[in-house]
Amino acid sequence: MKLEILSEQKERQLLHYFCLISNNHRYDLAIGYSEQFFGKAMVTSFQTGKMVLLCQDDAYEDHQWAGRLGIHQEDISDFREFFGLVLQTRPFQEQY
Repeated sequence: MKLEILSEQKERQLLHYFCLISNNHRYDLAIGYSEQFFGKAMVTSFQTGKMVLLCQDDAYEDHQWAGRLGIHQEDISDFREFFGLVLQTRPFQEQY
């Protein structure tokens, strides 16, 4: 094998799966919580296959997550509110 493993950590992750319906669109998301990403959650869209790291404060930065997660413009304000409710808030943590 030509790959060198630099780091390996195992942890029990908390995963939440959401199927959300707006007036015109369906969204399937998985939100995973880990200690590896400075307290941010891994939000993955099953429709786009893309993942973003988010915390409650990031919910207002929709230009960073809406396109990647496939959120339609008319649903962004509802997703800001949703992320504000379901994403955990943690203080910034030094990892290194």
